[in-house]
Amino acid sequence: MTTATEERTRRYIMPRVNVIEEPERVRIEAELAGVSKGNVDVEVKEGELTLIGHREHPDGDGRFLLRERALADYRRVFTLSNAVDAEHVNAAMKDGVLTVTLPKTEAYKPRTIEIT
Repeated sequence: MTTATEERTRRYIMPRVNVIEEPERVRIEAELAGVSKGNVDVEVKEGELTLIGHREHPDGDGRFLLRERALADYRRVFTLSNAVDAEHVNAAMKDGVLTVTLPKTEAYKPRTIEIT
């Protein structure tokens, strides 16, 4: 676990995401290139969803001739609406893409009204 001081001094970049709304859920797909499944933290707390991906930084004796990839971890925070059932959020990682599934609460799911 990191301390508040470490959290403030660490460098982060925002991962690219797709947010997809479906009738029963919302899905967030985040690109976390260079991050293994064991180095991903997903947290739901106080109405926010936080995604953090820790990248391993290569060590070596060489010098960069070109550096386009930042030496930083990924971090993205989303504010959750009341439509999300925060108790049943789940996440999966495959091929560098983190998929977080946020089920909707019953009150926000579409329903058919019977006409009498």
